[in-house]
Amino acid sequence: MLRSFSCSMAVLAIFVAGLQADAKKDKGDKDNKKAKQATISKVDAKQGTITVRMKNDQGKEVERTFKLTEDIRMFDTTGKAVAIDVFKSGNDILVVEQEGKLKEIRKGKSQTSTGKKTEETVTDKKGKDK
Repeated sequence: MLRSFSCSMAVLAIFVAGLQADAKKDKGDKDNKKAKQATISKVDAKQGTITVRMKNDQGKEVERTFKLTEDIRMFDTTGKAVAIDVFKSGNDILVVEQEGKLKEIRKGKSQTSTGKKTEETVTDKKGKDK
């Protein structure tokens, strides 16, 4: 009796752990769905603001200015955390906002003169492509 109860509790614990892991995964997917394409208009590090052109929920292009706070996560094209000085006017970025506040910006892929997006090439110290 005790053995069957223990086995039942172990199975229940595994089931609940699986549900919690799935819920965390879904939350991460929601953040990616909230990411919007934008182009940087202006970065003002002294004022602590970034101005971007992006489409709103109705599809109309708008210009938004966000205050840069310490809790904003900033990433380059490889996913490494970076400082605001990496972002320049004209860069394509992904913007994640929550409740009207900027939560994350990710640097997009660079564009060629033809307008096609390409991945940036990373070279080592000897000038060879990685």
